[in-house]
Amino acid sequence: MSPFSRVPKSTWLYSEEYSGVVQRLVELGLIRWSNKRDLPLKKGGFTDVYINLRDARNNPASTAYLAELFRIPLQRLQSSCFAEVPDAVSGIAGYLSVISGIPYITIREKPKEGRVAKATVIGRGGNGTAVDILDDVITDGESKIAPYREVLTQGMVPRSLIMLVDRQQGWREKFAEEKVDIPVWPGMTLHDVRKALINLGHMRRCAPEAEATNKIIVALDSKTFDDYLPLIDELRTTGAILKVNDMVFGDGIEHLLPKLSVYGRVMVDLKSHDIPNTIANVCGHLRRHEPWAVTVHASGGAAMVRAAKEALEGSGTFVLGITVLTSIDPETCDVIYHRQPMEQVQNLAKVAMDAGADGLVCSPEETAMLRHLYPDAFIVNPGVRSEGVDAGDQKRISTPEGAIKNGANYVVMGREITGSSDPAGTYHTVSERISNLRNA
Repeated sequence: MSPFSRVPKSTWLYSEEYSGVVQRLVELGLIRWSNKRDLPLKKGGFTDVYINLRDARNNPASTAYLAELFRIPLQRLQSSCFAEVPDAVSGIAGYLSVISGIPYITIREKPKEGRVAKATVIGRGGNGTAVDILDDVITDGESKIAPYREVLTQGMVPRSLIMLVDRQQGWREKFAEEKVDIPVWPGMTLHDVRKALINLGHMRRCAPEAEATNKIIVALDSKTFDDYLPLIDELRTTGAILKVNDMVFGDGIEHLLPKLSVYGRVMVDLKSHDIPNTIANVCGHLRRHEPWAVTVHASGGAAMVRAAKEALEGSGTFVLGITVLTSIDPETCDVIYHRQPMEQVQNLAKVAMDAGADGLVCSPEETAMLRHLYPDAFIVNPGVRSEGVDAGDQKRISTPEGAIKNGANYVVMGREITGSSDPAGTYHTVSERISNLRNA
């Protein structure tokens, strides 16, 4: 049975086929990559992965391979006519028509001057003909709108947009805004290509020195993986740690963690608090994906913390003990624990560290004290934001510089970065300030 005999739900290639296709595109010189993220995009900006099917013209083997690839979705859709959009797949359209037995039309960007018939469409699809439009990649979708509308103008029916790669850069929003109603069916997403390049050894997730020097954990919550992809795409080579909590419930452990791990180390901040057996089971599920760290409430007791540590033994995943949440002010802390934060944090830190925890999560206010007591522990500070940034629901807070000066290994920053008009720029600004502090 052909590996392409079944029709997938989301892409016309199966996940087990991605690496083989990407490797062949690499061999044919149709994919370029750079960990420096310095490959220019047509509409501005830079990327780490660039797919250019136009270069197939340089090698007949490339043309033949791409035609065979694009034949897959056309046959699955039982296409009666396809449209090429110069210049993306125009080099393979004729050969694709021959091997598939499907006629095609060419949609020009504008009529060619000096011709008797200044047509924007070459070929005859026929009124009411269903047309599948082919292109190499889709980004924000802007370049696909004109071909879609031209097919409509010609009295044909635009049935699907078939792409090799979906760059996941806003086409859904653009299509909704422009009232473009056509399914997009990619062979792979840019995420799939990037993951394959890393797994094949062509790219690195991140330079080891970047991971070693990074001090920022970026909190990703309240949205989905797809929502955050543009941000984590840009942060991939910085060494930033990606922290998730409610995203785990929205996207699911099995789907989310393997995806996120392509872009950085992952901190699963579930703040687990239950009987030891349940915590062991939770950590067993997480273990399969080897996150950088998981969090458990130290108030669950030594046996519970120990159960987490034992369930993750040998995995490389750190267990961090939550002390007193940074959203709790002194008055609330007294109501809950009958102690002030400093005393209660010290108490819970001892419970966690005596039970074998690798580190602690506390506010910047208690960090110097814990650093003195536990010099080798990982200390993570939530409740961190730059001077002048709204504290939100956090009570015991500090600036990134203040937290690092107090002895924190990592600072957690969420809304200041994810809610910024330039999230990556904000991250780099804060990271540089911390770096300058360490080098002073």
